[in-house]
Amino acid sequence: MSAHSAVVYFCSNCDAQYPKWVGRCTECGQFGTVSTTPRVISKVSKTTAFSTVASTVLLGNTADVQLVKRFSSGLMEVDRVLGGGLAKASVVLLSGEPGVGKSTLVLVLAEKCGADVLYASGEESVEQVQGRIKRLGLTAGRLHFTTATDIRAVVESAKQLKPALLVVDSLQTMQLEDIDGAAGSPTQTRGVLSELIALAKNLGMIVLVIGHVTKEGVAAGPKAIEHLVDIVLTLDGAEHQALRFLRASKNRFGPTDEVGVFQMAENGLIEVSNPSALFLAERHSGPGSCVAALLEGSRSLLIEVQALVTRTSNIKYPKRATTGFDLNRLQMLLAVLGERTPIKLDFKDVYVNLAGGFKSREPSLDLAVCLAVTSAALKKTLPRDLVVWGEVGLGGEVRPVVAMERRLAEAGRLGFKQALTPKLPANAKLPKDIELVLIRNLTEAVEWVR
Repeated sequence: MSAHSAVVYFCSNCDAQYPKWVGRCTECGQFGTVSTTPRVISKVSKTTAFSTVASTVLLGNTADVQLVKRFSSGLMEVDRVLGGGLAKASVVLLSGEPGVGKSTLVLVLAEKCGADVLYASGEESVEQVQGRIKRLGLTAGRLHFTTATDIRAVVESAKQLKPALLVVDSLQTMQLEDIDGAAGSPTQTRGVLSELIALAKNLGMIVLVIGHVTKEGVAAGPKAIEHLVDIVLTLDGAEHQALRFLRASKNRFGPTDEVGVFQMAENGLIEVSNPSALFLAERHSGPGSCVAALLEGSRSLLIEVQALVTRTSNIKYPKRATTGFDLNRLQMLLAVLGERTPIKLDFKDVYVNLAGGFKSREPSLDLAVCLAVTSAALKKTLPRDLVVWGEVGLGGEVRPVVAMERRLAEAGRLGFKQALTPKLPANAKLPKDIELVLIRNLTEAVEWVR
C-alpha cells in the first residue's frame, strides 16, 4: 500500500473511526459494526494543483441585492416565529416531545398555506392520517401523501409534483439504500438530510422535517443536523395542559426570540391571538400572586407569577423549586431578598410557578418573583390591578429593562391601573389611566407591599 495512504476502520452505525479493527464500537456501543474492509484515505500532496476556481461576489455592491422570498404558512403564530413566513429554498427542523402536536400542526399548516404540499410519512399509514384530517375538520384538497421511506424516492416524487412545501415525518424513519446502518443512525440521518438540503437549494422548495427528541428534550441525532438546517423550531408544552409554545432556537432568516402560542382543542391546534388574557383567565386572588409584564420578541405578555412559602421540614436544606423559571436565578433572588430586605427565608421552603405552563428566562421577571415571594411570606395580597417588571441586581437595586412603553401599553389594554416599575426613560409615552410607582431597590418594593 502507498506510503501516502492511511488505513482507517470505521463504524457503519455512527461513523466513528479507528486505526485498527475492534469488535465493539466504543462510541455507540454496537457490536460487529466496525468494518473489516478498511476505507483508504489518500493524502493529497502539497503540490497538487486545482483547476477549478470558486466564484465570488462583492458584498459591498448592494445594487442587485434581492430580499429572501417568503411564503406565508397561513398561521400568524407560525409566521411570527419564522420572522414573516417560510423562506423559499429553506430547510426547517421541527422537534418536540411525542404527542405534543407536531403532526397536527403540520397538517393544519398544509391546509392553511393554500399551496400544493407533499407529505412523506414513515410513521403513519394513509388511514391514520386520513382519520386525523377528518377529526381536524380539514379538506386536504392539495395535500399529496406517501408512505415511502426511501428518501431518494421521496425526492423524485417531489421533483415531479413540484410542491411548494415538502414535509418529512420523520427524519429518523427515512434512509438511503447505499449507506450502511439502520434508519435513524447518525450516518443515515446525515445522508438523508443532505439529500433534502440539495433538493431545497436546487429547486427552491421549502422542506419541513419533523425530528425526534432525546430524553433531555433536544433534537435527536448528531448536533451537526442543527447546523445544516436553516431553521430549528421546537414545539413544547406542559404534559397535562392545553397550551403549546412554538419557539425558534436557530433562524437564518429572522429572529429567535419570538414565541407562537397555540391551544390544543378537539379540532386540533388553535392559534391564541391574545395570550395575556388566556394566561390571566384563572388567576389566583390570594397572597403569593403577582402579574408580570415580560417581552417575547416583539410581543409583550402578561403572565401570573405564583409563589408559596411554607415552613421547611429540613432545617439544614430548605427546598427551592420552580416551574417555568430558572432555579439558579430563584436562589440568587432569595439570597438578595434575605440580605437586602427584612424578608428572611432561611428556614422556609419556597416554590415559584409561572402559570399556564409558560417558560421564560427574561430578567424583567425578577421583581415580580421577589414580590410574589414577599406577598406569600407576609400573607399580604397584592392589588389585583397591579403589574410589575424590573431586573434585580446583587446589590438589591432594581434596574430598567427594554421596551417598557410596550409593556405599559399591554397592561393598559387589559385594564391594569397600577404599575410597579424601575425608572422610565425621560421621553417615555405614559398611559393616562395607569398609576406608576417607581422603585429603586428591593427594600422600597418590600415596604410598598407591607
